[in-house]
Amino acid sequence: MPEKKEKQKLSPYQEEVLKCAKQIKEYKVIAEANIVAILYKKPDLIFDYTLCLEDFTENTWRVYWKIANDIIVVEKKSVLDDMTVGLYLEKHLKLKKEYENYGGYETIDKAKEYVNVSNIDGYVKELYKWNTILKMLKNNFPVQTRIKEFCDMSLESIYEEYEAMLNHIFINAEDDVKSYSLAEGIHELIEELDAGSAVGLPYNNMDILNKETGGQLLGNITLVGGLSNMGKTTLTRSMLIPSVIKHEERLVICVNEEGIKKWQRELLVWVANNIYKHDLQKFVVRDGKYSDEIKELLHKCADWIVEKSVNNMLTLIPFKRYKTKKFIKILKKYANLGVRYFILDTYKADSGSRSDRMWLDMQQNMVDIYDTVKCKEEGGLEVHVTITFQLAKSSARQRFYSQDNIGMAKSIVDPSSTCLMLRDVFEDEYTGEKHALKVFRFDGKNNKSKIPVKLDENKHYQLIFICKNREGAASSIQIVCEHDMSRNILKEVGFTSVPVDF
Repeated sequence: MPEKKEKQKLSPYQEEVLKCAKQIKEYKVIAEANIVAILYKKPDLIFDYTLCLEDFTENTWRVYWKIANDIIVVEKKSVLDDMTVGLYLEKHLKLKKEYENYGGYETIDKAKEYVNVSNIDGYVKELYKWNTILKMLKNNFPVQTRIKEFCDMSLESIYEEYEAMLNHIFINAEDDVKSYSLAEGIHELIEELDAGSAVGLPYNNMDILNKETGGQLLGNITLVGGLSNMGKTTLTRSMLIPSVIKHEERLVICVNEEGIKKWQRELLVWVANNIYKHDLQKFVVRDGKYSDEIKELLHKCADWIVEKSVNNMLTLIPFKRYKTKKFIKILKKYANLGVRYFILDTYKADSGSRSDRMWLDMQQNMVDIYDTVKCKEEGGLEVHVTITFQLAKSSARQRFYSQDNIGMAKSIVDPSSTCLMLRDVFEDEYTGEKHALKVFRFDGKNNKSKIPVKLDENKHYQLIFICKNREGAASSIQIVCEHDMSRNILKEVGFTSVPVDF
């Protein structure tokens, strides 16, 4: 005789799952019995629900439901009395045997006495709930310890809980989406802030601007807007290059309009006036035919630039044809070489852009740049980019600047942390004139007392509007600068409040 195979022993986990399935079925059978009893009491309700044989686990109620479904749905009869059921079972003898084993029509007749037809919706939902939990158990969801808890929960609430749990697990599995508790590392953050982690590279000679914006914060974009030939590039050079050199950072400058020789000329003028305090104007450098004194000064300035440019401290990259993708490649290349500060002069539509999509493309391109430069926790390079751009021509007639001055592509401001706009002080805004600006500076002791500042009609002043500022107030004050664009000398003289145009 062949040997009998030993019954395979179940693991502790398998035994636990079987025990849990049995417990679920014990809760589920109540809903099954009530649903079937109600259907025999009011058969037309079977059309209100999409139940099937597989929804029932207990064989007793599977048999009674099968009979009801075949009579009402298949044979299209309208009643489920003893006679109708009996006639049906004469054609299904195997089913009749099971039916009789479970007590025949007497079983269903007694069950009908205890049910309320109006409760069928609740019973069906309960059936669906326990069916779902059985499927979760079969698919290895850890539900074994929660069966009693599920008794008081709806299917919807169970779904929402597990959906949130899975979303949390899977969304944090992606590189570009993380979630954190706001309490996480809060005390460590205080120490980081105390060490200056939230302060960026300062703008040179711009104390008020640094206080308002926090400087050039890594992971952010600063926009500098102005009309054509207003001095956006000169302002950017004067604010950034000296600060980069002073703090021994490296700077990559990407340009669309001015080549390397123009930038070198501007830098020579800046060094002569700001480092060696020699009165040297741009036209002298431009026109040539230098005196021995000027030539010696220029070589001295060049030596200073060479000395400060060790390890490619200042790198200039001219674009023959501007495309944002090229600029992003440069950001990635030099950021991986340790560069943290960049200039893009000037931002414009990609070469070859379709005119009907130009503004939308510019807005999307700015988003792409921000996604590249943002903090490392957010998947970026954590660098800072200063980008110059042109304002709408209508701005020439306005006194107060806001994001409306950008024109059709105003959404380019959205990804930036800071947006500065530049204009000259008008002649009638000088001290003593019709629309004179009230300019103040704080005293050097406690920065609380305001001291009036007079604007000298023999000097050139410009206003910097802080139109967007994630680190403080925007548009509440405007910064007044003395800007000698012939000598590349820039310094703050105070702050004012420009009336809004009407």
